[in-house]
Amino acid sequence: MFAYTTLAARLLIGTVFAASAFSKLRSRQAFGAFAAWLEGLPLLTRHGRRAAAPVIAAIEVVIVVTVALPWTERAGLVLSAVVLAVFTAGTFWVVRAGVRAPCRCFGTSEASLGLRHGVRNGLLCAAAAAGAAGAPAPARPAGIAISLGCALVIAVFVLSLDDMGAVLRADAG
Repeated sequence: MFAYTTLAARLLIGTVFAASAFSKLRSRQAFGAFAAWLEGLPLLTRHGRRAAAPVIAAIEVVIVVTVALPWTERAGLVLSAVVLAVFTAGTFWVVRAGVRAPCRCFGTSEASLGLRHGVRNGLLCAAAAAGAAGAPAPARPAGIAISLGCALVIAVFVLSLDDMGAVLRADAG
């Protein structure tokens, strides 16, 4: 069972971080918008916020590569769990401080950072930690297909969380 958990975690975390890195690195304007967003958050000193943008983007790329490679999968999952724990704490801190800033985790969402973003990050952290804790075990093709399918469905849900929220709010109003 742990082989399937690790495989699903690798695909989920790799997909989410690939989308996140791409949203920041796809153009000079996208990266500038991300950096400006970080500078508007009261998490670090001004110099720290300016330095954070390239560091975050680089770490996201490193996570994508390390979870994809079988000989670095555990290190990638551990790194992603640590990064996601920091993102979770930062998100909750910003929300608790009452900052009304849009979530720029995956690009240009207009949805303000909220508890759902902190919960999302916390659940991704738990998935990464569970994947890192998995032990090598033989896997069967059906189990592999099911775990990969589930990971992709969850990744799509995670990546479209703000869009789904906007649709639900529009339907309610």
